[in-house]
Amino acid sequence: MTKRKMKTKIILIVGPSGVGKDTLLRYAKEEFGKKFNFVKRYITRKPDLNEDNYYIDDYAFEILRHNGYFASFWNAHENQYGIAKRFINPGINIISISRSKIKDFEKQYDNVYTINITIPKELLKHRLLFRGRESKAQIEERLSRNYEKIKAKKLIDFDNSSSLEESKIRFKKLLKEIKNA
Repeated sequence: MTKRKMKTKIILIVGPSGVGKDTLLRYAKEEFGKKFNFVKRYITRKPDLNEDNYYIDDYAFEILRHNGYFASFWNAHENQYGIAKRFINPGINIISISRSKIKDFEKQYDNVYTINITIPKELLKHRLLFRGRESKAQIEERLSRNYEKIKAKKLIDFDNSSSLEESKIRFKKLLKEIKNA
């Protein structure tokens, strides 16, 4: 597969569930909504009010996957996720993905940045409990996982443990820096 060399810049947003990826993306979309392409995902679970995605059933997802519709797809927490090739446009594309799929984009595109959103485990535990999507046992299992070091050509770690207002300002500043890089 040849890389797409048009004026396309991909900004991948990765990090464990609960670190605030969708919250940061929502605020970034308010700031850059017309200037950047915030790529929606296809997901096979019930909609979450904090996310803006396409929700489909497993059968429809498999048809799309089988027909090569996705630039990347993955399974996480018994759900399937996919990024449609046709949703990636020339210009800045911001995509929330599984950290295991960074290489899919680096193989297809020349200009890929990866922002790894992080927070301390205690804060993550608090956020996951507050969200209420998982049982306490599932949360403890999630927190006990050891993740491999992320491998990406242009990796940026972003600590999201500050106040929401401070994190929003720092995240928007980071996106502007990448846009101008």
